[in-house]
Amino acid sequence: MKIWKYLKQNHIFLDTMLTDKDAVFRFVAETCENEDIVTKASVLYDAMIARENTMSTGIGKGIGLPHAVTWDTEDPAVLFIRPAIPMDFDALDSQPVDLILAMIIPGNRINLHLQILAGISRLCKNNTFLKMLRTAQDSRELWHDIQELEEKMAFH
Repeated sequence: MKIWKYLKQNHIFLDTMLTDKDAVFRFVAETCENEDIVTKASVLYDAMIARENTMSTGIGKGIGLPHAVTWDTEDPAVLFIRPAIPMDFDALDSQPVDLILAMIIPGNRINLHLQILAGISRLCKNNTFLKMLRTAQDSRELWHDIQELEEKMAFH
C-alpha cells in the first residue's frame, strides 16, 4: 500500500498553528470540506470525535493517526500535518505529538481503511520517514521524498 497515492501535495501542512487535538480535527474536517473530499465538515468532525472517543489515536513516538470512516466521501484521503508546536494528544506513551497523519475513508471501503492504516504504520516504523517528516521545509519536496522512499521500501 503506497500512502503517497492518497496524500496530495496540497494536503501536506508544515508548521501549522494548531493548539490541541480538537483544533486538529476541526482543521482536517474543514480542509476536507474545502477540498471537496467531504460534503460536510461537521459530519467528518463528528466521525473523528466518535473514533477518538473509543481510544486515542496518539500511538506514541510523537505520532497521531486520527481517522474516520464516513459515508460522506467517495474518495480516500490522507493529510499530513506538522504542528508548529508539539501538542498533547492523549498518546499511549503520554508524549506530545508533532506528526499527524489523518485518514478519511469512504464507508464502503473498510478493507482499504485497514490497508492504509497498515501502510502508515509500516512507514512510521522507518526512522528515515520520521526524520523526513520532522525536518521537511517544503511540502512538494516532502511528497516526492515520501514517494521515493515508498518505492524503495517496496523491494525490501
